[in-house]
Formats: sequence, structure tokens, C-alpha cells
Amino acid sequence: MRISKIKLHNFRNYKNLCVEFSDGIHVIAGKNAQGKTNLLEALLYLSTTRSHRTNIDKDLIQENKDAFFLEATLHKVNKKEDLKITVNQKGKNLFIYQNPIKKVSDFIGEFNAVMFCPDDMSLFHDSPRVRRRFIDMELSKVSKKYVGTLYKATKLLKERNAYLKQNSIDETYLKIITDSLIEEEIIIIQQRYYFLEKLLQKCTPFYNELTADQTSFNIVYHSCVPFSNNREELKKKLEEKYLKQMERDKYLKQTTCGIHKEDFTFMMNGNDVNTYASQGQKRSVLLALKVGMIYMIHDIIHDYPVLLLDDVFSELDTYRREKLLTSLPSEVQIFISTTDTREAKKIKEFRKVTLWNVMNGNLQRD
Repeated sequence: MRISKIKLHNFRNYKNLCVEFSDGIHVIAGKNAQGKTNLLEALLYLSTTRSHRTNIDKDLIQENKDAFFLEATLHKVNKKEDLKITVNQKGKNLFIYQNPIKKVSDFIGEFNAVMFCPDDMSLFHDSPRVRRRFIDMELSKVSKKYVGTLYKATKLLKERNAYLKQNSIDETYLKIITDSLIEEEIIIIQQRYYFLEKLLQKCTPFYNELTADQTSFNIVYHSCVPFSNNREELKKKLEEKYLKQMERDKYLKQTTCGIHKEDFTFMMNGNDVNTYASQGQKRSVLLALKVGMIYMIHDIIHDYPVLLLDDVFSELDTYRREKLLTSLPSEVQIFISTTDTREAKKIKEFRKVTLWNVMNGNLQRD
């Protein structure tokens, strides 16, 4: 899978951009605040319909403009595909082959991109919400069912919370909402569990190669109820949990248990990576997770995703940089942003490289 053409209109600091890309590695070089990250953000947005820097789509619209649009031509193993996203003050519109797509779940996954950026380091020390968002975004790339189920669960959760704030509670109606929420949560919990199990299998070999030592790596899923492979057993546990929390939920007027309260811990030698690992070790864990996602996506769709590396090569030592580039198949199209054009010369030792210069939202090939 690769992007062969992209158009940006009124997106961040790009007024009008239309550029074609070949396969291989593309190094986007330029000074700070020129648009390097904005370009990678646009590519990720086409993949997930979300920004990794803001939850507010309006923030992406160029100042004093009413809307932005992104267009891309995508080449897959057996076909060519055109994608488009428009965002205005009223909302978001998605298109495939110029045909409107009503469900986000039908759009996500058409173009798969995996991003590694400096802010990813917050994954270890930030709130559980950040880790849930990470898992949800990565899992959404490989499961359209997960996207749709998560949307339904989020909607039901909002409905339940709104109802808990009412002065008068109808127990029968509250149970109907709760039972509907549980049905969706069963799917989410099982998919999260199996996803993490598979991701760990895929990222461990690269992690071991990268660290070249005896450290062990694991991901612990702190589910809202003890996990079970049996659907009915998991349902029973969730029902018992909600029943136990019912009076507390009514008192606090919000749902105090469920998938929105879960967490994930990244472990090294049996210890929490956040407090145990060095900065270099944390980067190794992140790199392994991203590489694991690349191979996991390939296993599912039989095509490699695009890799986006936002200003991270300067933070990686020569060994980690070389391992990353030499371990990935040549079919993987890679975009790397940097402030140092000398990075391109180092990369040329391993792969085919195209160098681009960006200045004030203008991108030109070197």
C-alpha cells in the first residue's frame, strides 16, 4: 500500500498543495513550524479520520477559512483507490471514489498508516484515557467491527450517563440501556484482549532484536471485569459488576465501571515501563509496538501500511535507526520529517530516498 498523490486545501498551513509520491522513503526536511508535521498529520487523518494532536476537527481548518479538504490516490495490491475528506463548521464528510460514505467504520481501514512521534512517549506516564485511545486507534485500523461497536458503546454510555442525571429514574428503562451497553462491551473487551495478545506476538521478535539483551516485555490488560473467552461468562460478570455499582452510579449520576475505565500497562522484566525503563528503553518499546502493528496489518489485509515517522530519528541512536530501516520490508512506504537534511544522507545507506523541502506550507522536491 502506498500513497501516490495527495491534495491539501486549507489544512493547517497548507493553502493548496498537490504532490505525487513514489515508493520508498520520503524525507520531509525543513525548519520548525513550516509544515512537516502537518503533512504527516494529514496522512494519518486520511487513515483514521482523526488527528493525533487534537480532538477538535475545526482546529485543522486554516485560519479565517470555512473548511478544508484532503484528497489522496492510494495504490493497493490489486487496485487503485481515491479517498477524500472534507471538514467544515458543520461536520465531516467522507468519500471513496467520489461516493459519500455514511459510516466512519466503512472508511477507516481503506488507507492504513502507522505513526511514530515524540508525543508517543506520553503513552507510558499519561492517564489511562491516553492508553485507551492508543489501543482504540490501532485496533480500529484492523477491525471495522470494532469501530462500529465502539461507536455504539460510546453512544449508549452517553445515554446512560444522561439518564442517571434525571431526578426520577425508571429502573426498567435503566436496565434496558445497561443491558444494551453490556452487549457492545463484551465485543470490545474480547477484541481488545485478542488484539493485545496478537500485537505482543508480532512486536516481541523485533523488540528482542532491538534490545539485544535479556529484558522481557509484556502488555497487561486491566479489564473492567476478569477476562473470559466464554461470551456468556463474560456477560454474567459484567451484569454483576453493573448491579454492584448501581447505587453508586445513581449517587454520582454517572457510569463508574465499564470499558471507559479500563487501562493497559506496558511491562519490562515484570515492572511498569513508566517507572522502570530508561528513555532509550521506552523508545525501543514504542518502536517495537509500531513495527508489530505493521506486520499485524499485513497479516490481516495482505498489504503493508504506510509508516509515518515524525521528527523521531534525531532521538534514535544509530543502532536503533539502522535496525528500524533494515528490518522493514522494502514494500513499506515511509515518510520521515526532520529539521536536519543530513539525516537523508544517513538513510540513503539503507534504502531508496526522496528528499523534500518544506517552507511556509510549500513542499518541493530537492
